[in-house]
Amino acid sequence: MASTAPEVVTVREADRPGDLGAVAALHGVLYTREYGMDATMEAYVAAGMAELALARAVEGTPAPGRLWVAELDGRVVGAAGLVRAEERPGWGQLRWVILDPVARGRGLGRRMLAIALAEARARAYEGVLLWTITGLDAAHHLYAEAGFELTVSRPAHKFGLDTVEQRMDLRL
Repeated sequence: MASTAPEVVTVREADRPGDLGAVAALHGVLYTREYGMDATMEAYVAAGMAELALARAVEGTPAPGRLWVAELDGRVVGAAGLVRAEERPGWGQLRWVILDPVARGRGLGRRMLAIALAEARARAYEGVLLWTITGLDAAHHLYAEAGFELTVSRPAHKFGLDTVEQRMDLRL
C-alpha cells in the first residue's frame, strides 16, 4: 500500500555535515542531465562553497555569507546562497541557486530567493548581483520577477559549453 503521508518541505541553513557535498552533487547531476554541462560545473560550485565555509571558519562569523538548502522528506533538493560580492564592495552575490525537478512547482525557488534577499537587506547591502549563463530560462524568469536586470553579457566557454555569460543586478 502506497503511503499517503504528505511530503515535508523545509528550508534551512546548510550547516550539517554533507550539505555542501549534496549541493555540489545536485549541480553536477542536474546541469549535466538538463544542459549538457561537464564536471567543471560541479567543481566550480564545490570550490566556491568550500571558500565560503573556510572564510566563515577563519572569521568566526557568518559575515562571508550564508547557504540555505531545501529539503523534501529529508533529502536536499535545492539550494541558494548569498556571499559578499568581491567585485562590488557593499553588494551581495547570489550563488548556487538550484532546484531538483521533483521539487519544482511548489514555490521553493521563490522562497529561497526571498530568504537570500532578506539576508541581503538585513546586511544593508546596496544591491545583489549574480552571474549566470543563457539558457537557464526558469532561473532567469525567477530573477527578472524579483527585479534583477541584465547588466553584462559576453561570450564564454564555461562548463564545457560555448555560451553567453551574464551578470544581473538588483539594487536594493
